[in-house]
Amino acid sequence: MAPPLSSSSAVRHFYGWPLAVVVWLLYGLQVAGFYSWGFYLPEMSEELGISRASGGLVFGVSLFCAGAAAPLVGMAITRFGLRRVMTAGFAVSAFGYLATSRAQGFWQLLVVYGIFTAGTHAFAAVLPTQTVASIWFLRYRARVLAGLLTAGGIAAPFIFWFDAWILQTATWRTGWVVIGILNFVLAMIAYAFVRDSPESLGQLRDGAAAETEVARPTAASPPPGIDSGFTAREAIRTPQFVLLLICGLGYGLPWGVLGNHSRLHLQDLGFEIEAAAAILSSMALVSIVGRVTGGFGDFVSPSRLLGIALILEGSGTGLFLIATTPGRAYAAVMLVGLGFGMAYISQAATLARFFGRRAFATTTGVRYFAGAFFFAFAPGLTGRLYDQTGSYTIPFLTLMTISLVGAAVAFVMPPPAPRTIPSPENR
Repeated sequence: MAPPLSSSSAVRHFYGWPLAVVVWLLYGLQVAGFYSWGFYLPEMSEELGISRASGGLVFGVSLFCAGAAAPLVGMAITRFGLRRVMTAGFAVSAFGYLATSRAQGFWQLLVVYGIFTAGTHAFAAVLPTQTVASIWFLRYRARVLAGLLTAGGIAAPFIFWFDAWILQTATWRTGWVVIGILNFVLAMIAYAFVRDSPESLGQLRDGAAAETEVARPTAASPPPGIDSGFTAREAIRTPQFVLLLICGLGYGLPWGVLGNHSRLHLQDLGFEIEAAAAILSSMALVSIVGRVTGGFGDFVSPSRLLGIALILEGSGTGLFLIATTPGRAYAAVMLVGLGFGMAYISQAATLARFFGRRAFATTTGVRYFAGAFFFAFAPGLTGRLYDQTGSYTIPFLTLMTISLVGAAVAFVMPPPAPRTIPSPENR
């Protein structure tokens, strides 16, 4: 290990900040595979002859595989490090997207997109990005996490506009080829620039010159003398962990279902490709505001922010059901985007604040795994209900209810009983 940096050079040469820029880029560009599925789905369904239920099932399986792989991601990061895990994830995902461009039917899509890209892509972006913020930062953790995850919201409008242009000038197959090549490029960037921890470079979190400076309390830190550094096994046995699983469903299920069905629903309401791209772009853009707002978890209780976020997302999901005019459509998706963005950050910040950094990657992986079973069925079940009733009324109102229940849970959830052995290096 390299020798520790001097007090003056520690902050100036802290690699966490350039690393955050690189990871911001990686996370922002990787969302192309998520958003493009729902946007290409009407054309894919028409060409391949698949129903809304089948399209939703493929997307649901992809969400399941991403969540089910999360515990493995956490263990892989612990064993092999962020750099190797992210590089391998992007490389294998690239192959999966190229294979998606050549799919000829439902079963091929189920394997190459539903299973192949999602399970491997989980190793590249979502959990690794959150782990970077947890490992490299303490005082700035929530703000860095918020900043990193704004990348998806900033990139999404460009992805929607690109998708609309692709459908007007080429085919959905061309779009998947471009996304596959992009992921190969991201794999090379990850290998070149990602580093596993500040300690691997002889540094400390936040660019601190000494561990005592790292341990200096902040508004979002536990009180002096209290160690929140749970092991993963201890954390998942607490009632708070179970309650956070419920909150995770409250913000994850609506976003996942809309990721598959939003353009289909807008098409049913009479919105053309360009109008749908503009509406969905606004949802992603507003989610940036939500993610930035989630950064206030460094100063106030992130669980309270989570409750507010779930109210916003649930309200927007219900309004989206009756978004028969552009005004309603924009209002609905802005509420959803704002709520999801804020919840996305606040959920991770709450988990880190409650249980500490040693357990973060594994507990987050377990949380994704538990939610994966629900995410697997939600898009497909939504499509089946639409195929049977000709309406999204039942699924959208159900999703709204789940979000509001999650909000109530977030507001009443107390922090876990603290451990009593100080361990500031683990927070």
